[in-house]
Amino acid sequence: MVQNLLPPAGGRYAPSRRGVLAAAGAVGITASLASVLPVRVAFADTPGRTLVVLSLRGGMDGLNALVPGADPHYAGLRADIAIPAGQLISMDRAFGLHPAYASLRPLLDAGKVAAVPAAGLLDNSRSHFQDTFELEIGGDGQGSGYLTRLLSVLSPGSAFRAVQEGGSLPTAYLGATEALTLNGIENFEASGWGESAAEQAATSAALGALFADADADAGAARPYARGVATTLAALAEGREIAAKPYTPADGVTYPDEGLGRALRDIARLIKVGSGVRVATLETGGYDTHVGQGGVTGTLATLQKRQADSIAAFFADLGAKAADVTLVTIQEFGRRADTNGNGGTDHGGGGVMFVIGGGAVGGVHGQWRGLAPDQLDDHAVPVLNDYRNVLGDAIRWLGMSQAQLGTVFPGLAYTPVGVTAA
Repeated sequence: MVQNLLPPAGGRYAPSRRGVLAAAGAVGITASLASVLPVRVAFADTPGRTLVVLSLRGGMDGLNALVPGADPHYAGLRADIAIPAGQLISMDRAFGLHPAYASLRPLLDAGKVAAVPAAGLLDNSRSHFQDTFELEIGGDGQGSGYLTRLLSVLSPGSAFRAVQEGGSLPTAYLGATEALTLNGIENFEASGWGESAAEQAATSAALGALFADADADAGAARPYARGVATTLAALAEGREIAAKPYTPADGVTYPDEGLGRALRDIARLIKVGSGVRVATLETGGYDTHVGQGGVTGTLATLQKRQADSIAAFFADLGAKAADVTLVTIQEFGRRADTNGNGGTDHGGGGVMFVIGGGAVGGVHGQWRGLAPDQLDDHAVPVLNDYRNVLGDAIRWLGMSQAQLGTVFPGLAYTPVGVTAA
């Protein structure tokens, strides 16, 4: 859908980069002519670490991902979907990973896989829509997303410093003017400018003049031309990146599906020095009310795809993996007991994984077990605020505790220990 860039009645409209991209598509902008613009982004000049946030939509069953295999109540609650202790990939504190995570063994052995059970949104409603919204707002009452606030305290960088792979921007970017939505770098373009350099230059000049006039009308407080120039520079740089064939590191093969392709694209952007500081992506299918399965089955297939994609991502990054940390997040976990359909229903605390350069391996955070008096309406309660887990990762990016207070206003931050300082 093309966004209308005309000002509303009685006022003026300041387009975000997303709006500019929509308008670009409407007038037929391509991705290659930033050289005629007054601003060009220098991608290689943005050093630093990268945070990747992977959203597991639907609410993954944490109890069959990070399994409390030694808990005496586990097998009885899980009926025929319990994972036998002998098949678990051992971690600490009597937990083990589902065998579908076998491809993470190199990272696990290197101490680069951290897990937090009973993690999530405090006072969750067990509603997909409501809890996803609250999770991505992150405690702010002003209507912005937590990643938008993170961008506000990160140092300035390239036009690619915040990217979402696939679909539209999540609510976590609500209010952002800098995040780019990609569906593969090869597709990051607006078509219709024509093939010749002359046609492209004419269209670029016309658009630049159009928004320069808007600046003159609106005054210095509305820097439309700068936003357009930066956007077109990003499109041009994206085309330059896409023009160079990409081959992952020797021996690395990504799963040929959505998550694998998205992580491959993020690795590519990181490796070419595009200046990515925050990258987000999502994968779904975790609402396993029916036929969830145990060692094999629906959930195990999703978990293997998840693990294989993440393992390929870090292997592909090579030495750059030291500067990349990936965090998984979900709206809630599942109930501790199974339902009558071989699945699990909406619950409370789930599991969060922190993997990669900044991770401190092991199982972190509070855990009280699965005894009946420790459950909340048949579910693991949220004992570890997801904001503290993300807070550790954000501190690893170099943020001060005061800056973290901007990202998560009102949070009494308590480190969980999943990342190194």
